[in-house]
Amino acid sequence: MPPLTRCSSQGGSHENNPQGWPVTDNVVAPLADWWRRHAETRENVAELEGFDAGEMARMAQDIGIPASDLRELARHCTDAANLLDRRLDNLGLTKAELAQTAPAQLRDMERLCTLCASKGRCARDLATDPSDPVWRQYCPNEETIVALAREGLER
Repeated sequence: MPPLTRCSSQGGSHENNPQGWPVTDNVVAPLADWWRRHAETRENVAELEGFDAGEMARMAQDIGIPASDLRELARHCTDAANLLDRRLDNLGLTKAELAQTAPAQLRDMERLCTLCASKGRCARDLATDPSDPVWRQYCPNEETIVALAREGLER
C-alpha cells in the first residue's frame, strides 16, 4: 500500500507564471491547490477504509488514539497542524525539540490542532498579532503549550 500523501500548499508561485498574472495567482492556483488537497485527502480516507475494524482498532491503539479519531484525522491533510508549529515558534518552542523531549505531548497537540474547529480564528490571530493572549481562550492545546513553555524557561 502506498504511504499517505502529504498535502502542501503551492500558492501562487511565479515559477510557472513569470508574468505574475493576477487571475492565475489569485484564482487558478488556489483552486488547483484546493482540488489537489481534496483529492489527496479522499485518497487517504479510501486507503484507511480498506482496513477492517480489527486492523483499524490495532492501528489506532498503536498510536494511542481512538479509532474514530484515526478516521477523522485521515480526513485532514498531514499539514493540518501547521498552525501549532507557528504558535510554538511564537512561544520559543520548536517541534524538533518537543519531538525529543515530549513526543507524546507533541503528538497529542498535533491531533488536537488538526481536529480543532477554531483554525480560522487561530490563523487570523497569528497573522495579526501572534503575541496577543486571546488564543488562550479557544486553543485546545493552551494548557499543554503553556506548561511546556514554562518548563523550557525553567531549564
